[in-house]
Amino acid sequence: MARLSNDYSFNVQTTAPGQRFLPGTAGFRRASLALFIASFLTFANLYLTQPLLPLLVDEFGVSPAASSLTISLAIFSLGVAMLFWGTISDAVGRRPVMFWTMALAAVPVLLAPFISSFNQLLLIRIAQGFLLAGLPSVAMAYLGEEFDSRALGLAVGLYISGNSVGGMGGRVISGIMAESYSWRVSFMVMGIIGVVGVILFYYLLPPSTHFKPRSAGLRTAVVAMWSHIKNVTLLKGYGIAFFSMFCFVGIFNYITFRLSAAPYNLSPAAVGWLFMTYLAGTVSSTLSGRFIDVAGSRLAVVLGALIALCGVVVLLLPSLWIIVIGLLTFCFGFFAVHAAASAWVNKQARQSKASAMGLYLVCYYVGGSFGSTGLGFLWHYWSWPGVTAGLVIALVIVLLLGLSLQAAREQVSKIYSRI
Repeated sequence: MARLSNDYSFNVQTTAPGQRFLPGTAGFRRASLALFIASFLTFANLYLTQPLLPLLVDEFGVSPAASSLTISLAIFSLGVAMLFWGTISDAVGRRPVMFWTMALAAVPVLLAPFISSFNQLLLIRIAQGFLLAGLPSVAMAYLGEEFDSRALGLAVGLYISGNSVGGMGGRVISGIMAESYSWRVSFMVMGIIGVVGVILFYYLLPPSTHFKPRSAGLRTAVVAMWSHIKNVTLLKGYGIAFFSMFCFVGIFNYITFRLSAAPYNLSPAAVGWLFMTYLAGTVSSTLSGRFIDVAGSRLAVVLGALIALCGVVVLLLPSLWIIVIGLLTFCFGFFAVHAAASAWVNKQARQSKASAMGLYLVCYYVGGSFGSTGLGFLWHYWSWPGVTAGLVIALVIVLLLGLSLQAAREQVSKIYSRI
């Protein structure tokens, strides 16, 4: 009984000073759960407008490409803010930045139901993206500092699984609320869930014990970023992030329009349930964590890209059930790629891990922003076959970059020795 109390109490000091978290320990469980909750909230809010896009087109009289700006601008804002929050966390700590940005991010969500124009909604989404950036720009650095290297692959996989559950949950919740009530209620419900999640995060996440403060000055940030940009290994990881997220956001944006129209005519709730295909990503990101620890990130990226490519090709078929299978396959491959590439960058960055991961996530989310609206032009002129062509090209680039990772590893020591 005493052991149960020690493992699950709300006392955040769960590990001895100087000891990093290992699988099976109370500290590992608490930190992993806290980051899973935070990851869920971040991505549930980031993508909650995706099943609502046809409704926004009808209510505000905008085009499908314009409605996608509610996704693109939020993602772009989040990507740019990565650099800001990562640098701040290098100076003041990981836990404070994650907590306060999560808490403040609940404010624009709760204000969204009261807007009266599409431009106001876009401003709300920009503010959301800027504040939501605090968690993903810092979480990987926290993982790298507080978790033992033997647990890092599994911890990253569990964190990434929170991404998939959050992205799925936010879309499902918003779709159901929109059909039962309105899209405004979707925002209100997510805001309330966000407040509860922030409270749980505060009590669960152990404090940083291996964090070493660094100057938050502009010069320090620029020097750190430049060192990462000179690292060929990291650049290839950043390229994988850009093109994989380009595919991920774009595919779900425009499958929404495809399935909302004839001959499918799916309702917002039905489209929302379609995002349950994210469960494949939850499974793959967790499995890939173990796979990365055994076989390495290169093989995980290559296999994930091939699986995602198969899913895209399957989506050309007209049957709704085949489309669901295609989305499951794509999600499985995509989240394996993301978990492997992010773990690769985290391991290869020898210093300023927060800024290294911040730069990874800048590329990741900027890629998603480009895919969200950029693939809209292919949708406008060539419908789904045009979108498919864009997806195939991007995934082939991911595959080639993944194949090149092993050769680039040998250059890491030379690059950092010159800094």
